[in-house]
Amino acid sequence: MKKILFALMLVPAFASAIDLDDEGTWKLTGFYNLTGAKVMSGSAQGSSAPWTYQKYNCPCTIQNWEYTGVYEKSKGWQFDQESLVGLQLKKEFSQTLSATVQVVARSQNPNQGSKPTVDWAYLTWQPSADSNWTFQAGRFRIPLYYYSDYLYIGYAYPWVRPAPDVYGWPVYSYNGANVSYRTQLGDSDWATTVSVWTGSYTQGNDAYYSNIYNNSVPTSDAWKGIFGGSVSVNNGIFDVRAMVMHHKETEIINDPVLGPSTAVNDASTTIMGLSANMDYKSWLIKTEVDHFSQVDQTQGLNNVYKYALVGVGYNYKGFTPMYTYSRYRTVAQPIEGRDTQIFSLRWDVRKNMALKIQYDVSKDKSTYPYKFFGDNKLLSVAVQGVF
Repeated sequence: MKKILFALMLVPAFASAIDLDDEGTWKLTGFYNLTGAKVMSGSAQGSSAPWTYQKYNCPCTIQNWEYTGVYEKSKGWQFDQESLVGLQLKKEFSQTLSATVQVVARSQNPNQGSKPTVDWAYLTWQPSADSNWTFQAGRFRIPLYYYSDYLYIGYAYPWVRPAPDVYGWPVYSYNGANVSYRTQLGDSDWATTVSVWTGSYTQGNDAYYSNIYNNSVPTSDAWKGIFGGSVSVNNGIFDVRAMVMHHKETEIINDPVLGPSTAVNDASTTIMGLSANMDYKSWLIKTEVDHFSQVDQTQGLNNVYKYALVGVGYNYKGFTPMYTYSRYRTVAQPIEGRDTQIFSLRWDVRKNMALKIQYDVSKDKSTYPYKFFGDNKLLSVAVQGVF
């Protein structure tokens, strides 16, 4: 954590990409988030008395499902759950061929034992410099959400973080390939981008399952046969994106005493999403609706998850106050559910750097027979930027 904080102190001095050679074919860019939060209060099943869920001392709240960023009231202010720094290196071999690698060092990364991770590593090729077609192969983030590609570049959105009721699954990357086609719609201001991707990914010690649901028992999760597509249209004011993806999931719990057991076996899974955003004059509106369905006949699973967010904000002289509401529900009993109201304020304090403060009021709507994460109120602050 100390190393990351030292790096975060250095990067705000940079304001643009760094050319690493005289020809400008090697470029270095980066981003950083220094994020801290404190659980102000919380309760579960009608009682505000402290409780324990898995390995966490509650009142508590999870704000990052991919890397299990959990804030606990007993720990006061915590800056070690979401803070990070990322570097992206791009090499242009020609006008049509390039390679990109992005490495992220996180203050907390149980998936990789707190080691830096290669979030992106891919080749990009276009038939010509002005081609509408783009072909890529390598490692990518799965584009499940509107903000998937830059989920960890906090400077790119108005909140401290996108609503965790909507953002976050056990597998978030894929090794494979994608192709996209972008074109202008006639003589209008509208442009459309159509993308298709395919691949697979296996997360060994998956923190999402291991820490949140399986009581710290090492759990692996594999998404195989990933095939998805998206269509987006925008005109500089409105931006609409529709997505659908199918894959098969296998979850294996590696109990050191009982041995490995299969919790989910080649479960047919479909995820659909629709986002519609507006940025007009000083007003901005953010909406996203997603639907997850999974069938595993051998395990008797027929799960449906629904989650959504809607937010309204207004920009005035570099300040952007915003109200956002998010909701998450499973359909089958026992229900896991949450409703959250988010009050956020972004201040663009200088070029490429924003200060943010956010207050979340979250209600646990789960019907588990045990105490889950419960209701909570969370105060967050962040310094986020790019260079």
